[in-house]
Amino acid sequence: MPRIYLDYNATTPVDPAVLEEVVNTLKNYQGNPSSVYEEGRAARILIEDSRDLVKSFLDAGNSGEIIFTSSGSESINLAITGSVYAYMKNNKKKVPHIITSTVEHHAVLNTFKFLESIGAETTYIGVNEFGMIDIEEITGAIRENTSLVSIMGANNETGTLFPIKQIFEEVKKVKEDVICHSDLVQVIGKAHFSLKDVPLDMCSFSGHKFYALKGCGALYVKKGVNIEPIIHGGHQERGLRAGTENIAGIVSIAKALSLLKNIMNDELTRINSLGSIFHDKLFYGIEGIKLNGNPVNRLKNTLNVSFDGVKSETLLFNLDLYGISASAGSACNAGTVSLSHVLKAHGYDAKRIESAIRFSIGRYTTEDDIDYAVSAIKKGVLKLRTGS
Repeated sequence: MPRIYLDYNATTPVDPAVLEEVVNTLKNYQGNPSSVYEEGRAARILIEDSRDLVKSFLDAGNSGEIIFTSSGSESINLAITGSVYAYMKNNKKKVPHIITSTVEHHAVLNTFKFLESIGAETTYIGVNEFGMIDIEEITGAIRENTSLVSIMGANNETGTLFPIKQIFEEVKKVKEDVICHSDLVQVIGKAHFSLKDVPLDMCSFSGHKFYALKGCGALYVKKGVNIEPIIHGGHQERGLRAGTENIAGIVSIAKALSLLKNIMNDELTRINSLGSIFHDKLFYGIEGIKLNGNPVNRLKNTLNVSFDGVKSETLLFNLDLYGISASAGSACNAGTVSLSHVLKAHGYDAKRIESAIRFSIGRYTTEDDIDYAVSAIKKGVLKLRTGS
């Protein structure tokens, strides 16, 4: 029985060329980058070259800096908490007000909850049944003490794309000094993105979502944006992230992005086409299914689908027996029994949410994989609906 991996939004396999680069790094760059002797200098040069490659991929130019972290979650925490700490430090008589959406990843939402516990004021902007956000509701929520607006680029569960260019342009018109941050964890590698196009002050992403190693991430910080470190110790990463750098992880990010830069157009064309084929075969072949999220403005690699009369947990178990790897939503929530906060925010009823499964394809998915998966899904759904 084949194993068909359809959970690329949870994590991606390491690209062989990235793995080769990582092995070479582990073999030949063993010095501490903070050391002044030859081995340390060589490691430092490797990190700075990697930083330049990441900036080039994002079209950052000299507009800001890349801070390497351990994950997308850490990057998000550093951006949001770090900026609020800086605001509180520089405006001792003001309580910071921060804005986000109700469908963000828990890395954002739980950071907001933490900041609420230490006195920050928060606003959560809802979405409609198609997962879209009202820009006027965001701008209308801005106050005199609003210090940060954080809106994700693409939703991890539904693939819905947010119009972050328009969102942050309008935010800046209302209050120019508001820091604009976006969680781009699901955008990098799955959609075209350039900092030349979007007025962002900070953006976060994670290596393992685009064929680099797990345990490495990065944060872009525009020049002039003040944030305080949340990990204290040495002066690594421009004094914003203490701890000896994960050289292999950093190199894996740079190598993965350099590969992406060369193949991006062809890869997106192929994956988007394959995503459309998957959608059509699934919907034409099975009755009683619904697409969750936005039918148009979404990552085409992502299908979040509810199957009438079927519980997602049971169907996932059956699909695993057929060799299909998929998920009921965010991998961070695996094993939990609570309903998806993302789908609840869309206003869907409990039955629809309880029957939702996320399929996400990527670099190594083939049309044969899709054909096999659709056949297995049909069998699994029919089996559960008939009780056989």
